[in-house]
Amino acid sequence: MKALQADSTLFFLTIDAYKNNQYNYAAILDASETEMTQCLIVDQNRNVILDTIPSMIPNSCSGQWDKQSHTPVWMADIGGGKDGVNYFHYLASEQLKQLNTRDVSEIQQIVGSIDCQLSTYRKQDAAELNDSAFFLYQLGYDDASLRFLNHVIKLDPNRTVAYLNRADAYLALKNIGQARKNYMMYADQMKKLGLSNKVPLRIKKYL
Repeated sequence: MKALQADSTLFFLTIDAYKNNQYNYAAILDASETEMTQCLIVDQNRNVILDTIPSMIPNSCSGQWDKQSHTPVWMADIGGGKDGVNYFHYLASEQLKQLNTRDVSEIQQIVGSIDCQLSTYRKQDAAELNDSAFFLYQLGYDDASLRFLNHVIKLDPNRTVAYLNRADAYLALKNIGQARKNYMMYADQMKKLGLSNKVPLRIKKYL
């Protein structure tokens, strides 16, 4: 991930923002003297999330925020007509949920984006990161899933389902010992929550 840098040769203009209790994103116009006008979608730390949204109109971005969406969605009318609208969802889990195993480049791009932003994740982001890891596991990206689940548990050791997901990832990687260990940790937390009856039958043989 990159961040906007102050420079006398650069000029940035805020075009539109998406703000609520959870998100604070802005569409920033890069009005520098370059061959192509660019729009940069940035977060509250000025980190660039998405860039190179071309616009043929001076001092404008080709698109707008969908203010009715519960998650940040930038609607970019690249083609100049209504049929050219593309939706950019900024929750990785929302993107991954819509993909299948054939979408290799898209999945790899999302994994790279999460890796790039991983150090910025906080405890309140643990649920989203866990969901992303779960969908990556379903897509067969077990190493990436495990890496993100380790971070989920580091952020929030009480995220019970993360132990189940991590055990599944270990099992897919044929690490039976770690899979069993995490299934037991999951079952133990479920017992403390009084939810032992909700433990999936498929993991009983590992307990």
